[in-house]
Amino acid sequence: MNPRPAHTRPHLTAPTVLLTAFLAVTTAHAQAATSITLPAAVASALTAGSTVRDAQAGVTSAASTLRAVQADPSTLAGALLSAQQDSTLAQAQLTQARLTATQNAVTAYTALYQTQEQITLQQLQIQVDTKNLQVAQVKLSTRNGTALDVQNAQNTLNSSRQALQDAQAQLLVNSQKLANVIGRPGTYTAAAPATPPAVRANTTLSSTYAALLKDRQAVETATLNVKLADNEFTARVTLDQARTTLASAQSTLATDQKTYLTTLATAQSSAEAAQASYQTALQAEANAQTSYKQDAVRLQSGTISAVALLQSQLTLKKAQYARAQALVALWQSLAALSTASGQDATGLAR
Repeated sequence: MNPRPAHTRPHLTAPTVLLTAFLAVTTAHAQAATSITLPAAVASALTAGSTVRDAQAGVTSAASTLRAVQADPSTLAGALLSAQQDSTLAQAQLTQARLTATQNAVTAYTALYQTQEQITLQQLQIQVDTKNLQVAQVKLSTRNGTALDVQNAQNTLNSSRQALQDAQAQLLVNSQKLANVIGRPGTYTAAAPATPPAVRANTTLSSTYAALLKDRQAVETATLNVKLADNEFTARVTLDQARTTLASAQSTLATDQKTYLTTLATAQSSAEAAQASYQTALQAEANAQTSYKQDAVRLQSGTISAVALLQSQLTLKKAQYARAQALVALWQSLAALSTASGQDATGLAR
């Protein structure tokens, strides 16, 4: 009689060990993380983030300089205009900084949210791939499948495990990025963002659009210099140089305005396309939800297998992830539209 083989514990493969380690890290992250909403993240970026704080310091400094210049009776017209322009520009730059901070917060927040959704999808994908591997192994044992089928199923499972590991690692990175943007150290989980405001047609730049305001101020300064040089006691060459500078400033203003309007038009089109894609994704998710409910009924009646229902559940999860991706794209496009127009399109930059 042959001795019975000693019982041994199943050997854990390297992918399994790594996956277990990543799951432990992510579990620890979730337990230690603070849940935050999109409006709260933006509000923190506007109050604690360095972008707005630095711009606010610029406003304070420019206002102080302007007061000093205005109080000095010996101040010349050029110096007064320069101080006034600096103060006005600082205010415009603060407005732009708030829009930029909002965009940065939206981008960081939605990236974290999308990674969380990706992890949920990959976890279910691994369940499906594990079941498919088990099915392939059973078929091989009953001579209803091949070793190649088993190997292919194993490769698919390994690929899904790797995708989950990558997402787990990215989760930690994105959480840190969000913490940096909002100016509050810590680890965070992102709650599902609400549906953003509808995209509105916008073909004009804000009157305080900082880059364009700077160009207009250059024209204003050049115009003053022409006026100051257009007299009998100033050399003609000085007047000619002032006129040349004015013409150059006017040309720069016209060119930049066309460029900024083109950028705005592109951002507007992207936002409209993102809104349409989101509506399509919502409908696809609703259809997948209906199909899953129908398959659940079929399972109860015995017309489909549990494996088929699990596959239907994965199809639904993929539709939900596609909807999450579309929502992220819509929020990000609205934030980009805000910075392109100089006007808040997100409803968050208050």
